[in-house]
Amino acid sequence: MDILLKILNELVLTWWFLTWVGLVVLFLAVRRWLNFRNHRKGIEGQIAALTPLAQRLGGRVVGADEATMWTAELRKPFDNEFSIAFRSKRLFDLSLDFQRGPWHVRVTQASVRYDTRGYGVRWQHEHRVEIATARIAPMRMTRVQKYDIFGNLGSAGHFKSERGFAKGSTPVTVQRADAEWSPVSLPEPMDLEFAAYSSDPVAAVRELNLDALFWLLDQEQSLPSWAQRMILTFESGVVYLNGYGELIDAEHLMVVVDTMCGLLDRMPGVRPRHPAAAV
Repeated sequence: MDILLKILNELVLTWWFLTWVGLVVLFLAVRRWLNFRNHRKGIEGQIAALTPLAQRLGGRVVGADEATMWTAELRKPFDNEFSIAFRSKRLFDLSLDFQRGPWHVRVTQASVRYDTRGYGVRWQHEHRVEIATARIAPMRMTRVQKYDIFGNLGSAGHFKSERGFAKGSTPVTVQRADAEWSPVSLPEPMDLEFAAYSSDPVAAVRELNLDALFWLLDQEQSLPSWAQRMILTFESGVVYLNGYGELIDAEHLMVVVDTMCGLLDRMPGVRPRHPAAAV
């Protein structure tokens, strides 16, 4: 005990040690404040850039005080990342609401701030394109990449792994209903181009018909790289697509939205829904 008291008196309570600790705390506090301030300024610039698009579409763009995802309770943003201690809570930066034909669309951007332990901080972004629909059986579909990272035609194991993107984690709505999450047998030749899972595979085959799937295939090259996999999830009266590590880009956004709307137009059982209407 005497040794500990001596160390406490001679080191910890010295003025220079306390000053050093104070400077470290001040540095971290100022760095955090500057990071959040710069982030807010960046979002304000994004909102200003998206406002003309919103006005042209007859919609609106809102900031962090109003922004939210329709499907936030079904699938939180960044749910595919490890939960670590050195990060801020998930933040909703902005939402863009508009109508495209009969379809009501919301595009929301979220962000989270990571402390990289000695390497400064970084912001990770995700945005979600959501379209309100009448309720159909939950399902998820994705474009199958036929070639591996070396450009060779994939093996059986490669294709199995690719189809795992469609299976993913079971949607919340399927879990609540205690339903089975099963593969969908898509019509030939689209079974080699796309993969899908659903709680009602028979209904999913009716919706994902050849007309709808050929439409997606024809639009593939016009889509930005983050959307070409077309990992679309249908549940609880919303179809949504996530863009990971991406800010909302007005230049490419409407290509993605129009592709999704074109797909819905070709799915016989899918109907538009006002987002305020009961699902």
